Amino acid sequence: MEMYWTWKRFEEISGAEMHEMLSERQKVFIVEQKCVYQDADNLDSQSWHLVGRDREGMLAAYARINFPGAKYKEPSFGRIFTSQANRAIGLGHQIIQHCIEKCEIEYPDMPIRISAQTYLMGFYKGFCFEVVDQPYDDEGVEHIDMVLIPKLDV
Repeated sequence: MEMYWTWKRFEEISGAEMHEMLSERQKVFIVEQKCVYQDADNLDSQSWHLVGRDREGMLAAYARINFPGAKYKEPSFGRIFTSQANRAIGLGHQIIQHCIEKCEIEYPDMPIRISAQTYLMGFYKGFCFEVVDQPYDDEGVEHIDMVLIPKLDV
């Protein structure tokens, strides 16, 4: 599937784009996952936002990278989703790869920390993330902190 990827800071996002992103995030995280929490939070304004659109311009995938110091001392990413119509075609791998590459460009030599749903631990280990803490409950969904340590050129 041909995808068009765009990174934007909060202040570069139009009201219509933000509404579309938040609507899709709520559809996935609140409605599908039946997790009641405030999705739109203060981290949106302290983040890079990745949008993947299909050939027709429809929002197919999304993630955000929180600036270092916003959530953790390291950069972190989350709120990752693919739209229901675009699942099981490899977009998840593409999103994570884009997030890692963006962190390496913007925050070279810094570890990347994520709060992963525990059932996705193996998926993130495939990108060399390592578990750094015990599982914990986050709004009714079990999560675990994982970190990707940058490879230093020797």
